[in-house]
Amino acid sequence: MKNHRLDINGVTKSFGPVEVLHGVNLSIEPGAVVGLLGENGAGKSTLMNIVSGSLRQDLGSMRLDGQELDLRSSRDGIDLGIRFVHQELSTIGSLSVAENIFLGDYLAGKGGLIDRKQMAKRSKAALAAVGLEGLNPNTIVDTLRPGQQQLIEIAKAVVVQPRLLILDEPTSSLTSVEAAKLFDLVRNLSRDGVSVIFITHKLEEALANCDRIVVLRDGTLVSDEAAVETDKARLIHHMVGKSSVFEWKGSAAKPGARQVSIRGLRDKSHLKPVDLDLDEGEVVALFGLVGAGRTELMETLFGFRKTAAGEVIVGNQKLRLGHVPTSVRNGVTMVPEGRKTRGILPSHSVERNISASSLDRLSHLGVMRSATERSQTHDFAQSLRIKMENTQQVITRLSGGNQQKAVFARAVMVAPRLLLLDEPTHGVDVGAKSEIYEIIHELAAKGMSVIVSSSELPEVFAIADRCVVFSQGELVGSLTRDEMTEDEILNLAFTNH
Repeated sequence: MKNHRLDINGVTKSFGPVEVLHGVNLSIEPGAVVGLLGENGAGKSTLMNIVSGSLRQDLGSMRLDGQELDLRSSRDGIDLGIRFVHQELSTIGSLSVAENIFLGDYLAGKGGLIDRKQMAKRSKAALAAVGLEGLNPNTIVDTLRPGQQQLIEIAKAVVVQPRLLILDEPTSSLTSVEAAKLFDLVRNLSRDGVSVIFITHKLEEALANCDRIVVLRDGTLVSDEAAVETDKARLIHHMVGKSSVFEWKGSAAKPGARQVSIRGLRDKSHLKPVDLDLDEGEVVALFGLVGAGRTELMETLFGFRKTAAGEVIVGNQKLRLGHVPTSVRNGVTMVPEGRKTRGILPSHSVERNISASSLDRLSHLGVMRSATERSQTHDFAQSLRIKMENTQQVITRLSGGNQQKAVFARAVMVAPRLLLLDEPTHGVDVGAKSEIYEIIHELAAKGMSVIVSSSELPEVFAIADRCVVFSQGELVGSLTRDEMTEDEILNLAFTNH
């Protein structure tokens, strides 16, 4: 009989009257790298939460290296060598990198005191394994970018070699270079016998880096195939029940109809002077490695970040920089990276999440016109195809893709001339990603200028009329659609490295 690292037999789980997992069976060998795919709501996270001990199954059983698993908590799973790196960051910003890596497992020295020297030494080795060789283990995590914090989460999981490592969307905040380093680590762990389950919406990554790919749809495991025996089209069909492709739909730009003019714009810490123009209906993608300056430019344009110098004109209006409400009034809105930390208002309804940037326009003498708010938010929810019971539903009850579309609706409701999108498909499934691309195209067709920051080259090619590349805070190149190639974009991204 073949030895298995993990055996899942007939696992079923319900929340209230809704059964979300239907008798799932799955076996994984030692050292195997298994991709787990499915749309948001397919049951991937629920299944992995059961495997890691965060949830208990209603029916079915599991074995780890032949031993029956009876996990009462995630701590039980950790003690048995099961590590789960979640998609949403759980780092503690006020602690150092080393303190985060050893959180819950601090090393004790003489007299029972924390051995910070040994923690720093071992942290350096774990950081090097995930491509953060130059990071000081004593750095406070709050000062780091989301991509770096994601790598720290992975370093925490591998600092003591696990038997089973579960990675949920581990590359969603990473550039292609950082993702490549991560997959080098995964291959090294695999050679050492560690089994890896890799949850992702990036089909190319799954095909390139996994031994097998399994697909969940509506709580049922619908396919389990060797990666070399399947392809992107087949996987999409398994996930959504139909074929889907991401293709550029052509430009809606109006050449010569200048809508945005940026001159000499820089922040107080990172950006070198930026000059950039956009026409009506033009979609410009920003590409670069983590820390290249993409997010800094967008935050400076929107007013999140203080400006050191420069001028921005939208339409015929010169922006007052460094002040978000003024930016919104003058036709600039932004969908930030990380919908759960900076996008949604988690305790509020879909309606209030959509209307949050339009409250002045929806009120009269300080009193909200509730009927108008309800009518207009419903219309925007419908136009962006948000799947929900109604707009009064708490937004956290929606899937990730529909939460993201609600944040889109909030930005679009103020009728902007310039829409800023920072990693707009971060952590959404292939179906929602296709819909978001369609929404971007529709907004551009209405004359809106769109700047999209993306670390995914396939996304850049799916939506952009032009690609602007940053390296170490400097705009190093602007490529027309005809000039855009993967090699050219990556060569520019490495200009200052």
